[in-house]
Amino acid sequence: MRFLKIIFSTAILSSIISLIVSLITYIPVSKREPNVYYFSVWESFFFLMIYITPILLMLSITAYIFYLLFGKITRFSHIINVFLSIVMAAFITSIAIFFMNKTTETNDIYLISEGFEGDVYAFYNVKGAPMVETEDGYEVHVINEKGYFVTSELDMDYGTVTDQYFYVDEKGNRTPISHKCISPFGTGGFSTSAGDVDIDFRYTGFRLTKDKCSDEFMTENHGLGENAEKIIGEILQEYYGVEQ
Repeated sequence: MRFLKIIFSTAILSSIISLIVSLITYIPVSKREPNVYYFSVWESFFFLMIYITPILLMLSITAYIFYLLFGKITRFSHIINVFLSIVMAAFITSIAIFFMNKTTETNDIYLISEGFEGDVYAFYNVKGAPMVETEDGYEVHVINEKGYFVTSELDMDYGTVTDQYFYVDEKGNRTPISHKCISPFGTGGFSTSAGDVDIDFRYTGFRLTKDKCSDEFMTENHGLGENAEKIIGEILQEYYGVEQ
């Protein structure tokens, strides 16, 4: 019964922290930049809950175990209770400060071969793939001729979409691509097992057009694109030796 109370209390505390931080970091519509996607309060709340709840739950369980081990020893009980209270307060304060100061911007650069048009993807947590390189605080995604990029980086960044898009010619010269030519897919994931290997990667992407650039195109819904399944098959074969 006490364990259930711990879980319930942790969920409530996590909800309160997530809601407060979401409200503090929310950017009003009047202060938003054009052609940039901003998380709503509830989207931020959802992602914060995902990150905070497991950590807070582990800390609560650990504190409870310490309480059971030492709480019955009279001479230690008061000291233990004070210590656990300080640790819990410090943790909650640290979490709040971390998420208030942590950038909520995606800061990605996509480098795409000149003339390419169609679906573009970035796959994360792919075993054996290179780590993401950075450039002036941005993570660089070099899209191959098939329209995708793979990395062993565990996960993508979440938050306000501040990504930059460039066409790159044979000499490496970059030409900026307007955000009106980009229609985001959102995020997706793929999980399976191959023998003793657990495969679990996430991906995001967008549709790129050359001739239909407009505000309407930016907001069109394309699901997760037409080529996702085919590309996932190629990644499974190349990096895991698995035929889909």
